[in-house]
This record gives sequence, structure tokens and C-alpha cells, in this order.
Amino acid sequence: MSFAAQLTRMIVLEALRSRLAWVALVIVGAAFGVAQFLSRVALIESDQIQAALVAALLRASGSFLVATFVITSMVREANDKVAELLLSQAASRWNYLVAKIGGYSLVAFLIAAGFALPLFALCKPANVVLWTVSFACELFIVGAVSLFCVLSLAQVLPAFAATAGFYILARSLQAMQAIAAAPLSPAAGWADSLVKGTVNAIALVMPGLDRFALTRWLIDSPPSGAELGHVLSQTAVYVGLISAASLFDLYRKNY
Repeated sequence: MSFAAQLTRMIVLEALRSRLAWVALVIVGAAFGVAQFLSRVALIESDQIQAALVAALLRASGSFLVATFVITSMVREANDKVAELLLSQAASRWNYLVAKIGGYSLVAFLIAAGFALPLFALCKPANVVLWTVSFACELFIVGAVSLFCVLSLAQVLPAFAATAGFYILARSLQAMQAIAAAPLSPAAGWADSLVKGTVNAIALVMPGLDRFALTRWLIDSPPSGAELGHVLSQTAVYVGLISAASLFDLYRKNY
């Protein structure tokens, strides 16, 4: 078995031994419980409301699980000197990083697929499958960002805070652009133009996670080819860029 395959297998085994699956199961149960309770107060379209609530809760929880697992796994590996042992092997550092990204992406895909299974009982199967693909892409980006942050910051709290800030910003950019484009004051000044320009500049370099795994894809119509292509292309671009930044940071460290 190759070095990359062994390292990927180690990551999956770590996810199983850390009881990540049990945590995911508890989250799914809690999401369904909350959605079932809230859907009871709805007078119409209770099934659609339940599906929307479950999807929203699972999407946020999945990102939290992936970020937490990646960051704690890397910090524990560094503290136990396992990273030094792995990097002392004959394999190069880029091989180590590719194996890490592959392993964490596999865990992210399993989380996305597991979280999507209950949605088959509430929505059309074709809609759920396409939504799951987009959800997995979102988790791939979150996993890559988490890996970059923990390699750069080397501690759990700063890395998690940076990842959370990135995720919240990427999810809020469209709303921020809409607010910046329509200021409350009728006479827009230089400050309004500065804010609008800054927000638009940030949007150019950030992934649009607010267009990933949309709830309307579950309860209304599935994503079009253009929408799904946008998700896949953004995932490829940003995972590649973030991985390149992680590789640069990994090569500058002394092990």
C-alpha cells in the first residue's frame, strides 16, 4: 500500500475511533426533532418547512464537524510528534499534503452523504442527490481552509476562529453586497462607495458558499447545469488554491 493510501486510511480510522459517526447521528436526530417540533406550528406546507429546517441545520452542523475534526486531528498529530514521523519518511511533503486533503475530503463526503440520507424521506431523490453533491463540495472547501489555518496557526482556537470567520464571510457576501449597493442614505458619499468597493473586492477572491446547497433545490426544483457547474468549478479552483497555500506553508516549516 502506498504512503498516500496508508495516510488516507489512517484518517478514516481516526474519524471512526473518535466517534465522529455517533456525533453525526446525534446531530441528525436533534435536527429532525427540532424540525418536527417547529413544523407542527405551521398551518400549511409543513413538509417543506421541515425539509428546509433539517437541511439548514445539517448544513451548518456538517461544516462545524469537518472543521473541528480536521483542526483537532492535525493539532493532536503535531503534539504527539506523529507529523514529524510521517514527514521523515521517504515520501515528499506534497505527497503528505495530498494524502491529508484526500483523507479529509473522504471524511467530508461521508458526512455529507450520511446527513443527506434522512432527506430522502422528505424530498425527491434526484433533488437530494444533487443537493448532496453541492453540500460535499462546500465541505471540501471547509476542510481545505481548516487544514490551511491549522498549519499556519498551529493551535485549535485560533485555527477554528479563522475557519469560522472565513465560512461566515463566504456565506454572507451576497447579503453584504446587497446592503452595500443600497445604502440607507439617499445621498451616497465617498464612504458608501468605499464600503461597496471593499465588499465587491472581497467577493472577487472569496468562494460564494451562499450559492452552495441551496434549500430551494430540495423543496422546489433541482439546480440547473449552470448552477451545478458553478459549484464544481468554484470547488476545484478554491481547493486547489488553498492547497497550494498550505503546501507553501508546509515547506517553510522545519521538522
